[in-house]
Amino acid sequence: MFDTIHKKLILRLAVAWFILSVVAGAVSYFVEHKKIDDFVIGLAEIESRKFIADEMTYLDDLTPENVAILRQKSQEHLLTGRFSVIEFYDKSKKQVIELAREDTEKIEDRMNLLKHDRLMNEIIQYENFYIDDQMFVRVLSPLKTTDGRIVGYFEGAYRVEPRIVKDIRERVLFSLIQVVMTVLISTVVLYPVIIALNKGLIKYSVDLSSANLGMLEVLGSAIAKRDSDTNDHNYRVTIYAVRLAEAMHLKRKEIQALIKGAFLHDAGKIAISDNILLKPGKLTEAEHDIMKTHVEHGAEIIGSYVWLQDAEEVVRYHHEKFSGDGYKDGLKGSAIPVAAKIFAVVDVFDALTSKRPYKEPLSFEDSMRLIREERGKHFDPVILDVFSDIAWSIYSETHKVEGAYMRATVQELISRYFGSDILVKI
Repeated sequence: MFDTIHKKLILRLAVAWFILSVVAGAVSYFVEHKKIDDFVIGLAEIESRKFIADEMTYLDDLTPENVAILRQKSQEHLLTGRFSVIEFYDKSKKQVIELAREDTEKIEDRMNLLKHDRLMNEIIQYENFYIDDQMFVRVLSPLKTTDGRIVGYFEGAYRVEPRIVKDIRERVLFSLIQVVMTVLISTVVLYPVIIALNKGLIKYSVDLSSANLGMLEVLGSAIAKRDSDTNDHNYRVTIYAVRLAEAMHLKRKEIQALIKGAFLHDAGKIAISDNILLKPGKLTEAEHDIMKTHVEHGAEIIGSYVWLQDAEEVVRYHHEKFSGDGYKDGLKGSAIPVAAKIFAVVDVFDALTSKRPYKEPLSFEDSMRLIREERGKHFDPVILDVFSDIAWSIYSETHKVEGAYMRATVQELISRYFGSDILVKI
């Protein structure tokens, strides 16, 4: 149980670490990118200011001579600066100048997609984009005179240096690693703290689990001793049921329920009088009808305790038959829960091979012959075929052995499937 709690805590902390890493990483990524965007926009803004102020005067008076001078100056800036595309528009948003470096078709296509008259207003706009892994900043700026008049617009694609792009990526990656490692270290540090703070709760959980399992065995033993001198029957059918369930590859939770059901399958016999329960001879029809009610009584008894409710399938339905002739609900075939069908086989097998107040034990061979005769009638054919393959092995494991050995075997099965070790000390 303690190991199980540790595993669950580690799993939950791992999930928390992953979620926090994703969230914190996303926030860090956003923050860093915002800083980077501001940085590269600042670079583009500084360079664009170098020539915008000078060239506004030519846009204010667009004579052919001024247009020629504007084109020449723009060409000089294009050759010496980091802008790959330079475009000027007059105040009516008509393009006056368009210059670009060589091999900038993709950039111009991108610029054309972004070129909308409604974007040209009194606010400077910036946008980052990538072309072939190269970072660019698109600048769209109104050109205003000192008195606030707009005389035109400037649009350009500023190419960020590859070195800066590399530094940017390294910075983002480093920030993400820092965040993930910080969250991981915090999670690792929290683990022993959480264990220490919850030590009492963990011990209580272990004790509660141990108490539940102890109660299961005590209650099952008390029920078994009502119609026999020992509780060996409970031990045997539990071993048989688990071995058969393992051979059928049932899940852990299903085997847990089967173990509980095996111990408590006859819980309802508490409500049956000794005159009927311990009668050495054959029961009358009326007495047999009363005996049948033990499955319903048993389901009611365990149904009031949440931890035992998953055992109800075995308790209520272990006397149902594959043909539909069983009791108490007359279920048939696949309508009968698998756990109940498994237990029906091993319960009858143990009844045949064991000594009872009213009968002597049958041999293994005679018992298997009688059971096989009920294939497709009392028992599910698939389950019975699997049982037939392992029957001798499990019979040899428990036949003529001491009760202490069987009890130890059952304890090992409980420890395996419930993850409980009552000897653990915290």
